[in-house]
Amino acid sequence: MSMLLRKRNRETKILLLCPSLSKSKIVELVTCDDEKIDLGSIAKVFGLDPSTLRLNGYFISRGVDLISSSVTWNSLLSFFSSRSLSTGKSNHDAIVVTGKVVNKGMFVKFYYILFFIGFWFC
Repeated sequence: MSMLLRKRNRETKILLLCPSLSKSKIVELVTCDDEKIDLGSIAKVFGLDPSTLRLNGYFISRGVDLISSSVTWNSLLSFFSSRSLSTGKSNHDAIVVTGKVVNKGMFVKFYYILFFIGFWFC
């Protein structure tokens, strides 16, 4: 009897920091290693324009749905690690999120709650 063994999709906790807000806030993101990056949701959480969003200063290519076309969290974290950039493992090592601020107030709070309720599934 042959049994196929699959690599189990590992959950990863990543800390994101947006210093361009008046009060810098850190958001914890729980995602899976092979999941593509949903830049639209990240932008909504921080109230940033998705077309201007950068992670650690890098622009990530994205499709019309604002999800990265080919980059997974695992590959992005490996890229950042190889260049000694923040990888989001701790508060002092949070990935820096930058972009043009478009909205503040209730819009950000609404998406902040949705973000933690379940936008990120493995």
